Amino acid sequence: MKENERTVTSILSMNPGCQAQYVLQRMIGASISNDLFTRFYNSKWMEIIKSEQQEDGSFGRFHTMDSSVKKRIPTTERAVDSIKYLLLPRGNDFVDKLCLYMENILSKSLPWPDGFEQNKYYKAAQPLFVAAKLSVFGSQNKEFHSLFNTWHTILSESFSSGEYSKDRNNEVAKELLGTEIDDSYIGLHSIYTIEFFSNTQASLEAPLKEAYLHWLHTNNRSIHYTNINFTFIDNYTFSDLFRVLFLLSKFSCFKKEFNDMVIRIESEADEKGLWNYGKKFAGPKISDDWRTVDKMTIDHTLLTKMILP
Repeated sequence: MKENERTVTSILSMNPGCQAQYVLQRMIGASISNDLFTRFYNSKWMEIIKSEQQEDGSFGRFHTMDSSVKKRIPTTERAVDSIKYLLLPRGNDFVDKLCLYMENILSKSLPWPDGFEQNKYYKAAQPLFVAAKLSVFGSQNKEFHSLFNTWHTILSESFSSGEYSKDRNNEVAKELLGTEIDDSYIGLHSIYTIEFFSNTQASLEAPLKEAYLHWLHTNNRSIHYTNINFTFIDNYTFSDLFRVLFLLSKFSCFKKEFNDMVIRIESEADEKGLWNYGKKFAGPKISDDWRTVDKMTIDHTLLTKMILP
């Protein structure tokens, strides 16, 4: 607690911009004043994101970019990824429209905008892509919960013995999804299944979460859609790991499984409880720019603290 207080004090002493102020207040559970929310919601980066949202709540294609169209936010997936680190929840026009659009895709009230790829996984992948991004905000949508129940069953049965079973995974996935999924881009080590489960982890049983994270940590497979293989975790920088750790850290057993990584990240803070990884850091920005060291330090610190338990 004292370490967190020291970090908060250090950030506030650096005169953070409205985006960083908003994120900090959300992280520490403080109330957000109407003035702060208005400044944040109308900030430069939020205005850019909002300006590219279409009337139906989408950003054009959902998963696959259209190379013929030049946009700052090329897909609806990218829009979700752009704002999830800003911790903007439901309750505003932008997010509410975005969530309703994703719910309408799941309920098939609106068509899938990307077309369908010619591989055996895509029919099952398409709703998973949507549910993973919708899970960032939560949903009471019937189809969303039905999809969670399906994937929860696949996860539970795959670890029914306490350890991962490739055969059981494929058997249950074949029954429920129509295709085997082990070691595929929608397998249990896909960034999409990880995101879906990370945001719904409160509904997973504790032993199941522990078995799942241990498997992700030790199975010597790369996380699909990333180049991360945790068997070689010491070979990666925090910048390399950020996208995956951000999701895994949502699991209640994260610190238990990844304690060595937590200790390593904590040790990289300076004497003020702040982090700065330099311009090579490939994670997202919270502030509009990193033209000053202070802005970069504030953003890197907030992003780091999102991961540390």
